[in-house]
Parts: sequence; structure tokens; C-alpha cells
Amino acid sequence: MFRNMVSTAQTNPSGKADTLDKIKPSDSFYDWNPSQRWVRKLKNTIVVAPKKESAADTFNVQSPSNIYLEAEGKTIREIRIVRLMPFGTSVTDRDVPNTTWLGKAGNAIHVSTREFIIRNELMFHEGDVINSYQLADTERYLRSFRYINDVRVIVVPVADDHADVIVVVQDVLPYSVEFGTNFSSRANFAIANRNIIGMGVELRAGAFMDSYKDRLMGYEATMRLPHIRRSFVSFQADYTDKYENQRYGFSLRRDFYAPTTQYAGHLIFYRTRTPVRYSHPASGYPEITPITIRYHHLNAWLGRSFLFDKDAFNNQRKNFTVSLGAQKIYFNDRPENSEELYYRFQNRTTYLASLTYSQQAYYKTSLIYNFGRTEDIPYGYQFSVVGGKEINEIHNRPYTGANFSAGYFISKFGYLSGAVSWGTFFRNRPEQGTVDIGTNYFSNLYVLGRFKHRTFISIQYTRQLDNKLEDQLIIDEKYGIPGFRNDSVLGRHRFNLSVEQVLFTPWNLYSFHFVVYAFAHLSWLGGYSQPIMLSPLYSSFGIGVRIRNNRLLFNTLQIQLAYFPNIPENSRFRYYEFSHETVLKPRDFMPKAPEVMPLY
Repeated sequence: MFRNMVSTAQTNPSGKADTLDKIKPSDSFYDWNPSQRWVRKLKNTIVVAPKKESAADTFNVQSPSNIYLEAEGKTIREIRIVRLMPFGTSVTDRDVPNTTWLGKAGNAIHVSTREFIIRNELMFHEGDVINSYQLADTERYLRSFRYINDVRVIVVPVADDHADVIVVVQDVLPYSVEFGTNFSSRANFAIANRNIIGMGVELRAGAFMDSYKDRLMGYEATMRLPHIRRSFVSFQADYTDKYENQRYGFSLRRDFYAPTTQYAGHLIFYRTRTPVRYSHPASGYPEITPITIRYHHLNAWLGRSFLFDKDAFNNQRKNFTVSLGAQKIYFNDRPENSEELYYRFQNRTTYLASLTYSQQAYYKTSLIYNFGRTEDIPYGYQFSVVGGKEINEIHNRPYTGANFSAGYFISKFGYLSGAVSWGTFFRNRPEQGTVDIGTNYFSNLYVLGRFKHRTFISIQYTRQLDNKLEDQLIIDEKYGIPGFRNDSVLGRHRFNLSVEQVLFTPWNLYSFHFVVYAFAHLSWLGGYSQPIMLSPLYSSFGIGVRIRNNRLLFNTLQIQLAYFPNIPENSRFRYYEFSHETVLKPRDFMPKAPEVMPLY
């Protein structure tokens, strides 16, 4: 039955998606071969609704590739693509739910992802011998596209040595509207379509407003092509004209999207004009009127990865990767003599090489960073060393660094990951170095009646090493406390601690799900002579609610109230916020471009 439905989907001439209405896929698996144990296991994994949850429902620690192990060695006879509408269908539900009038309206205006777009992203082809890793990697890779809600790759045996592969893809509605405000002086608005006519092409346009600026309005636009034929290369072009800030450029990227990927790299070019607060120590003033700087940034990288220990039955694929990279930053306008005091204003070209040894696999789970959507959480480790030379207008000098990171699920505890990074320049002796130690943790999912909750904890310590320049560590949205900024709060070492308690509620309004959370952000920042825990403490505490519909492409809507005790003068902060939050992603362990560790 499922097989006949898929065959019909391939010849459907309309642009509408193929659905599973009045079909029970679970029955069709037994129609194929009810005696096969691996078919029953696959059915239970993909189709049957989950069992009643326990009080501590941990995520599945089995690798997704394991469900395909007994299909290893079979030849793929045919690949079939099933495309599901955003509403009223699911890749996992046994029975198709009724679609509301809103869902029917959404399906009516939706154009499904073209079948050839999906086929271009497959890592296997008809006539190939089934490799369980390729099937699992393809499912995860397709799920990474923002216009796709969920994916299942299903193997159906048709003979002792042949099988069909069915790729079930459910789209999200690709249209989005974003709005944010601080309820006083600032607001932003954006519209986007991230799957134009089903081709995966993204267009986004936005506007900003700030009543405190001399220029009231600002604008931005983005175009992104996530697929360039079968190359796995993406292209993106950006333009931003936001008050005094202007930035435009492009990027070409090909990531190590799977351990079997041999080549990856990127080419990035941007021109930027932006105001900065510049303070000259000899002036006697802590800061002066913002000065506009203009610069361009060129970054190129190429990596070659070698896969070994490929045995699918031990689930331990390892990679050794060699990478070469170059980066150039050149200033057209900057504060006078600033290059002698600040590294960030120096014209420089950096050439780097790195060697990386890594191992990565994935847990397939949900209710981590999304609201019930299937999530792929990486586990494994990575060790890399980097070296090279910087050609600087002040002096030329070598650079070296190292990084180790790892992450694993610990039974009855949760998921723990961490990283240690070190890097420094040399000029007769080490100078201008940085060490960074960080860890991230989230607990198991605990069930309290109809509610579920997790705890998230992040800890990070950063220290500059023998830095004689004026570049110092800061505390802001990215480095310490979201919603806070003070350019005069500077130091040489910093300790950040963030705790968030997340409660997944059963509330559902037209498939919009609600998450309530409480948070605490603590940040200590001080000089070389101060013990870090005796340094000044900056903090924020608050509560909020996040709202998301996984069938829509909207970023998570976030409404947040925050309290900032002991805030120094001239600080900028947000007590309350209405914004759209991008879904977070956990640390992964795939090889990346070599780079100089940031000083901030």
C-alpha cells in the first residue's frame, strides 16, 4: 500500500505535496516482509507512537544508523520521494490528524519542495549498496534545512539482496513575519520566504527603527541559495544599512556535513562601515564620541578529511583532517594611531594550517532546543592543533594554538559537553594569547503530570595571556549577559555562569506550543591582579515565555522580563523584550576552519 502511494507521488504533475491521507504506513511494512526482525524494529522506531513517558524520560542514546544495520549489503533498487504538506500530516504519527481550517489554508498556499531538490541532497543513489551511515546522515542532513520540518529514511526489502529506499520529507510553511521591540524606542520588522517556488531559495527583507538615532530607519536584505546543483555548496549575499552601520558581501560555503565528506571550505568577503567607541589612554578621557571605521574582510579556507575505522557495527567513525586558511583585514578609515594601541584596528593577513583528529555521531531526540521537533544532538570528541604566521603592519609573527572538545550523554545525569582552547602569538616570547575553558550541560527530561522540564547550565572562563595592547575582554549579549552592554566595563579575565530552567507546557493553540523559562546570568570581570571571584560581579535575572509552531518558519517568539542589579553608569540594557529568537544548536565536533582565537 505504502509502495503504491509512493509510486503515485513520483508521477504527480502538480506542485502540491503528496500526503498520507487514509494510509496506515505501519501495515505496509508487514506487507513487505513480516518475518524480518529489522523491519519490526524499524516500524517501532519510526511509525508507532511513543510509549507512556516515565518520570525521567531521557533521550534515545542509540545511534539512528543502528536501525539500518541488518539492511547493510543490500542493493538499492529504487529511491522514492514522499513529500508531505506542512499541516495535517506527520512522518511519525500512525494516524493522520484532522486539519483545521488554518492548516488547510496554509496547505493551499504552500508550494512543496521540488523532488529534484531533495534528490540532489541524497548521499546514496539507485544501484548503490546500502550503507547505514549514509542513510542516517542523509536523514539528518535534510532535516538541517530550515524549510524542512522532519525527515524519515525507510528501507523496504523487495528481495534477499535488494531493497527500496523511501525518503519521507515534511515541509514547513516557508513564509515568515518577524517583529521585535523594546517597547520604548526601538523596533524591527522582517518578512521572508525561505523556499521560493519549492526551490529552496531564500529571500529576506527587514527594517529597523530607533527614535534616538539621527536617522530613524534602517534596512537589510538577504538572499541565500542552500543548494548549487549537487555540490553541497551554499551561497549567501547580504546587505545591511542600519543607521550608521553599513555592511554588504557574500559567502560560498561547503561544510563537513558528514564524516564521509572529503572536502570542505568557504570563501567570504564583506565590506563594513560602523561606528566604534574609541578611547586613547593618553587623552585622559574614558571614551569619546563614536568614530566611524571602514574595512573589508576576506577569508578563504579549504579542508581535506580522511575517514578511517569505517565499520558500521562499532559506530565509531573517525576522521583525520588537514586544513589551510587565509584571512585579510584591511582598514580604509580608522582612528589616528589606533593600530599602535589596539589589535582590532591593525591591518593584517594571517595564514594558518591545522590538523584535526575527530569522532562524531548523533543522538536523535526532541524537546532540547526545539518544541517537539526531531533534533540531532552530536556526541564525540575533537582535538586540533593550529599554526601559521601573521603579516602585520606593526610586525610579523608566528601563531600557534590547540583545542580539545568532547560531549556525551551520561546515564541518569544528562548531556555534558566541554571545550578547552589555547592560542598565542610569538615574538621572542609568547604574547597576546588567550585561553578559554567552557562547559555546557542539559539535564534529562523530567515529567510532572502534563508538564516536562529540563535544566540548562553554561560555564565559561576566558583569560588573556600577556596582552600589552588595549584590547580587553567585555561583557555583552554574546559574551556574558544578554541584553547588557557597557563599553567601559573591561578586564583581562572573565567568568560566566548561566542557568536556565525550561518548562515545556501542554498548552497548544493552533499548533503553537508554549515554553516558560526562568534564568540567571552571572559574569565576573577583572584585571590580571584580581582573583576572578573577587572581581566585580554583573548579573541579570528574569522570566519569559517562548512560543513556536514547528510547522511554520517563524523564529521562536520570545517575551522576556529581566532585572539587572548593580548596573554601572552609562550601561545599556533591556528590562523587557519582545523578539524572535533563533533556535540554538549544540556544540559539534566536525572539523572547521583554522582561526586565531578572539581577544574578547
